[in-house]
This record gives sequence, structure tokens and C-alpha cells, in this order.
Amino acid sequence: MHENISVLIVEDEDIWVRNLQLSLEDFGFDIVGTANTVASALTAFKEYHYDIVLLDIHLDGKNSGIELGKILTSIYKKPFIFITASFDSHTMQDAAAAKPSAYLTKPVNTSSLFIAIQNALHNFTIHHTATITEMNENILTSFFVKNGNKYKKIDWNDVVYLSAGKNYISVFNAKDKAEYHIRSSLQNALHYIIPVRMQHLFMQVNRAEVVQLPFVTEINGDEIRTQYKSFNLSEGFSREVKRKLNILS
Repeated sequence: MHENISVLIVEDEDIWVRNLQLSLEDFGFDIVGTANTVASALTAFKEYHYDIVLLDIHLDGKNSGIELGKILTSIYKKPFIFITASFDSHTMQDAAAAKPSAYLTKPVNTSSLFIAIQNALHNFTIHHTATITEMNENILTSFFVKNGNKYKKIDWNDVVYLSAGKNYISVFNAKDKAEYHIRSSLQNALHYIIPVRMQHLFMQVNRAEVVQLPFVTEINGDEIRTQYKSFNLSEGFSREVKRKLNILS
């Protein structure tokens, strides 16, 4: 089983902390801790083991989050996402100097949060500082899983199928012929994790499995085949799968 990506939350409003926690849990991220002041954030930076930080710009009655961001960049070398209710031109300039990996505005919705984390990990690996214009953009056709101390990038074009387990889904990557695990439900993956522009390519073939249609090589009765694996095609999903594949029956 691959490790989950771990998140530290720095936010001083309880309602936003709870909303972030619920969304992160839905997507299978591990929440290692929270901090609500500059002092507690500095302690958390040293004491917790985390992969990424969700960092509110406005802390302790001022934009102290910006200075915390600079510390994360210069000392801890960790990706972080700036979160705020609004940006004015002065704040934007100061925030950019901290070199964030992504931005989010409140209220944070579930899909935007997942996209921002994936974009942040992508930007961090290529040493790119995010800009406001990139905020909430669904620009990636890939996602990251944690593999040891590294992040493994998987292109959705190479994903043959998704298979639901008890508390996770397995994602088969054709490029290296390996399965990777993300702690999420199949429905969350279909509606939020797979990029919107690619969702039409992924079809549920039974209650527990989803196949990317370009990898389908044959349908034989109630069996749908790819070169890597065959799947049971349930009656309730058969008509829509055949329609997508332009099969007349």
C-alpha cells in the first residue's frame, strides 16, 4: 500500500478548519495537525511530518501567513497553498514573494481543493511559483501518489482501470504496468479526481470497477476486455458502455 499525502492546516477560523478537514478526508489525504496562530504554526513546522501546508494568509489579525510562507520556502523547502477570502494588489505582490505552489480562495469547494493540491505538488516538483491567474484552474491531466519519500506522477491517459477496495481504489498505470492506491471512493474519483475534460472516457462497468474506454479491445457477452485485464460487464452498465463505444445491439 502506498502512503497517503499528508497535510498540515494553518488556519485561525474553526469553521474553515473543519471544512478543510472534511474535504481532505473525502479525498484520502492524511491531516497531520492544525495550527491557528503564528507561534503554533512555527512549532508545527518543526514537529510534524507533512508533505504540503494549507496556509491562511490572514493570521493574528494581519497577513502573517506570508511570512510563514517565506519560512516554509527558505527553511523547510515544503510546498504550500495560500488560502484567503480576497486578494488586493499589495497582498498579491507580497504573497508572490513567498513563492507559493498554489492559491485558493474562500469558500473552498471540494474539487478546487483537490485540484489545488495536485497543482501545488506539480509546481513544486518543477520549481514553479504559482500565480493568481492559475488559481483553481484544472490544468493537469495527471495526479500524484506518494511513494516513499517521493511523489509518483501518473498521467490519466495511461490509467487503464480503477478498482474499488475496502477503503481505497486501485489505479492501474499502463506505463509501468503497476497498481497504485489512493484512499477515496469510486464515485469521488469519477466526479472529482478524474479531470473534467477526461471524465467522458472513463466508464463504470460494474459496481466496483471503471475502465478507460480507449483501452477496451473487445466485448464478449458480459465480459469487457483490455490487453491487461478483463472485467465483468454488469447489465445495469452495459447499455451506456456500448453506446459510448458505438456498438449497435
